[in-house]
Amino acid sequence: MTETANPAPPLDETAKAILDAASKRFLHYGYGKTTMSEIAGDCNMSTGNVYRYYPSKLDIAEAFVRRLRADQIARLREVIAQPGLGPNDKIRRFFQTKLRLTFDRFHNRPKAFELSAEILKERPDFANEWEKAEAAVLVGILEEGEKTGAMAVSNRARTARILQDAAFRFTSSSVFFEGEYDDMSAELDDVLDLILDGFAHRAGKCAPGD
Repeated sequence: MTETANPAPPLDETAKAILDAASKRFLHYGYGKTTMSEIAGDCNMSTGNVYRYYPSKLDIAEAFVRRLRADQIARLREVIAQPGLGPNDKIRRFFQTKLRLTFDRFHNRPKAFELSAEILKERPDFANEWEKAEAAVLVGILEEGEKTGAMAVSNRARTARILQDAAFRFTSSSVFFEGEYDDMSAELDDVLDLILDGFAHRAGKCAPGD
């Protein structure tokens, strides 16, 4: 599955306006304190018209998170596309960028934590969809690593998932409860050092003539 799997249908201007208004309320007042009638008022339309586009408040929240996911994956692809980066650099950039984005989201916009928790509770399949979309980016890096001889990977999809599991503490809503960003970034680098050392060791053992 790629980052375009299970895409939401394109939004027309009215649907976008509703989503924009709801997003502002979610991030300012919180998901739980936002009502459909308030969203409708912000859009100068009836509540019934909002329901024509989004059957429930949770559907608006999912659309908000889908937009967030698309933006995040675009950013991850952007940072690993910088010239001169090898596969190891790309893996480090990928996870350090995800830490930065996640940390900023939950500390600078704490209401986003509430919204994320609601989506994970009510629609857990969406969380799996997001992880698979980001795993597709990692699979591309792993494929490059195999081609350059920097990595020996037996199963790219499984290895991408293991990498995500190893970095979960640094790239999930757990950062809301953890320490300062600089400390977490340094610890993440230590974890990545161990992982990349393991890749190098395995690649060396699999090198021709060994």
